[in-house]
Amino acid sequence: MVRLKYGFLALVAGAALLAACAKPPVEEMNNAIAEVSRAENNPDVVNYAANALARAREALTQMQAEADAKRYDNAKRLAADAQSLAEKAISDSRTAALRIREEADSAVNAMRNAISETEQTLNNARRSRPAGVDINKLDRDFTDARGTAEQAAIAQAESRYREAIDKSQSVRSALSAITSSLSRTVMAASRKK
Repeated sequence: MVRLKYGFLALVAGAALLAACAKPPVEEMNNAIAEVSRAENNPDVVNYAANALARAREALTQMQAEADAKRYDNAKRLAADAQSLAEKAISDSRTAALRIREEADSAVNAMRNAISETEQTLNNARRSRPAGVDINKLDRDFTDARGTAEQAAIAQAESRYREAIDKSQSVRSALSAITSSLSRTVMAASRKK
């Protein structure tokens, strides 16, 4: 009887100990939710670190499932994972945003240089009037390229860096076509002489 009594007390004490230890990791879960939310509200994260943000969200979903199933150790581990992934997404997005800003600056500057060079080439062609050159068409193409260049500069000023890069590349391609057309026409005319 005494053994049964001590056995029952040991069972009750063990159950009480388990119940005391089996608490949801509320603080860790709240920290993870806050960090993922901070990442979600950062436009650079959304634009440049979407995959890392998706992994952080998935860790949050799994964390909640583990907490609901009362597997609190797993929930605590997943909370730490979600928080870490969100922090990494924020860090990665800063690096990516800086890189794309620099790339856009470089593309827009190269585009502006190409505009100056092409304008000079067109001015020289207007003065020399090489035979077979349709200056009016080349001027229209140049005007179109300058319009796109203005759009690229606006995109850069408004932090739409990918658009600025794309438009800058489009302008440089159009300017290259103008220069190539002039070169081919001048070369063809010089061969006829």
